Amino acid sequence: MKRLREEIIPVLIKALSGGEGAVFENSCIASCWKTLACKSVECPLYGLDSGTVRCWQSEDTYCGGEHQGPFEEKYAMCSACRVFKDSCPSIVEETGELFNNIMFLFNKQKVKTLEDRSHIEHLSRELVAALEQIDVKNREIQKMMITDKLTGLFNRHHLITVLENEIARCNRYGHPLALMMIDIDGFKSINDAYGQSAGDIMLGYVGVLIKENTRKFDRSFRYGGEEFIVVLPETDMTLAYIVAERIRKGFEARNFAASIKGKGYLGNISRTLSIGITATFPYKTNNISMEDLLNQSDKALYLAKSKGGNISVKYE
Repeated sequence: MKRLREEIIPVLIKALSGGEGAVFENSCIASCWKTLACKSVECPLYGLDSGTVRCWQSEDTYCGGEHQGPFEEKYAMCSACRVFKDSCPSIVEETGELFNNIMFLFNKQKVKTLEDRSHIEHLSRELVAALEQIDVKNREIQKMMITDKLTGLFNRHHLITVLENEIARCNRYGHPLALMMIDIDGFKSINDAYGQSAGDIMLGYVGVLIKENTRKFDRSFRYGGEEFIVVLPETDMTLAYIVAERIRKGFEARNFAASIKGKGYLGNISRTLSIGITATFPYKTNNISMEDLLNQSDKALYLAKSKGGNISVKYE
C-alpha cells in the first residue's frame, strides 16, 4: 500500500492534470530475447539490453519465430506471456503497466477509432479490477491484523479501539454496556499433561462457544493465554449474566478427546470456566472509563476463582 501511494497515485494525478509524459517507471522490465532464449535475430529488439523497452508495445517484433503486429493486435497474447509476468512481479508493477498501456494507446492513436476505444475500455476495466483486488487484499490484511488466528476472535490490540468506541456511545446516548472476562479453570495442567495441541483445541472451542451465544454486534476477544473478554453493547448486568451462564454451562458440558503422540488416545477430559461480569448504568455512563471496566471485570473474575471456579460472578 505504501508503494501504491508513492508510485502509482502520483502518476495518476499527473495524468488527470493533463501532464505530459505521465508514466510509471518500472525497474523490473524484462528483456524478451533473454527471458525466452530467443534466436530471432531479425527482431528489432534482439540484443537490446535496455530495461525500458517494452516488447509488448513494440511493433514488428518476432515471438517464437513469428512476426507480430501492433500493440492492439498482440496485447491479449502478450499479457499472458512470461516476459510480461516477469516484468510485473507484484500488483504495483502490474497496475503501473496497465496504466502505461492505456497512456500508450492514448498517445499513439488519440482514440481515433471505436476499436481503440474498445481496447482502452478493456484496459481500464483491468486497471479497475486490479485496484479492487488491492482493496480486497488490504481489507484481508487489516482483518488479519486484528484477529486471533487460533480462536477466530479479535485480538487484544483491537480491544482498546472497540472499548473506546463503545464507551463513547454510552456517554453520548446513555445506554448500558456490559463486559465479561472469561478464564479456563486449570488450563495449565492441560498443556502440561497432554501437550499444547490439546490446549489449542480447547481454546478454539471457547471461541466457537462465545460466538454461538453472543449477538452480531457483540465483540469478543482473546485477551491473552486462556483469558477472553466479551463486550456487550446495549446490555445490562442481568442480561450479561444470562449470556455468561449459557457460555459457562456449554463449556462445562463439553468433553475433549485427549491424546499424546506415541501413546495414542488417553480418554476424555473436561474443564470449566470462571467468568467475571461488570456493567454500566445509564445514569453513570459519563463517569466510566476503559480501565474501570477492565479492573471491575478482573476483580469479579478473581472472586470467581477464589470460590473454586466454574461460576459467573457479578461485580458489586
